[in-house]
Amino acid sequence: MATTHPHPQLTTNGESEMATRREPTAAARAGTVLAELVVSFGGYYLLRGLGVEVFWALLAPAIVVGAIGVVATVRRRRVDLVGALVLAELMVTIGVSLATDSARIGALRDPFYLAVAGAFALITLLGRRPLSHLSTASVASAGNPVRRRAFEQAWEQLPTYRGWQRALTATIGLVLLGAATVKAVVIVTSPAARIAHAVNVSNTITLVMALVFCVTAGILIQPPRRIVDRLAAELTATEGHEAL
Repeated sequence: MATTHPHPQLTTNGESEMATRREPTAAARAGTVLAELVVSFGGYYLLRGLGVEVFWALLAPAIVVGAIGVVATVRRRRVDLVGALVLAELMVTIGVSLATDSARIGALRDPFYLAVAGAFALITLLGRRPLSHLSTASVASAGNPVRRRAFEQAWEQLPTYRGWQRALTATIGLVLLGAATVKAVVIVTSPAARIAHAVNVSNTITLVMALVFCVTAGILIQPPRRIVDRLAAELTATEGHEAL
C-alpha cells in the first residue's frame, strides 16, 4: 500500500521534503481564550478586592489580555484576521481609557469589543465566506488535509452547508450585538458613584451571553459538522482505495 504524506515542500535544491506546518489545535485556541477570560474577569475582581480603584481594576487586566494575545500571535507566527481585530480593539480601548482617565470609558471597553466583533461577524455575511465557516474550517481541520478538503468541498458544492454556516454566523453576530447593547446601556445610564455596580451587572450579562452563545452555536454547528464528517469519510475511503 502506498503511503501519502501531507504538506510536501520543495527545498532550494528542488527536492521534495515532507514538512508539517504547525497549526494551533482547538485545545490550544480554547486555552488562550480561557486564559484571557480568567485574566479579564478574575483580574478585575481580584484588584477590586485588594482595594484598587475601578479604573485601574478594569485597565490592568485589559493590558495583560493584550499581552496574552500578542504572545499567542507570535507563537502562531502569523496573524489571522480575527486575531488582528481583537488586538486592534484592545489597543484602541486601552489608549482611549488612558487618554480620558475615565472608569466609565474603561467599563465600555467590553461592550465595544463585543459590538465590533458582532458587526464583523455580520459583515462577513456579505463576503464570499462567512466567519463561522472560516473559523471552523481553520480550527476543526487542525492541519488535517482531508478535513480541509472536506470543508472546501462542502462549501463549494452543498447549498445546505452554506445555509447552516450563514445561519450560525448571523446568530453569533446578533448575540454579540444584543449583549453589547444591553451592557452599554447599563454602563452609560449608571451614576458615576455606582459605576462599580454597573460593571458587576455588565459582567453578569456577559456570563448569560456566553451561555446563550454556547448553547445556540452548539446546536447550529451540528448539521454542518455532520456534513463535513461525511465528506471527510468519503474522501478518506476514496484515497485509501486509490492507494491500494
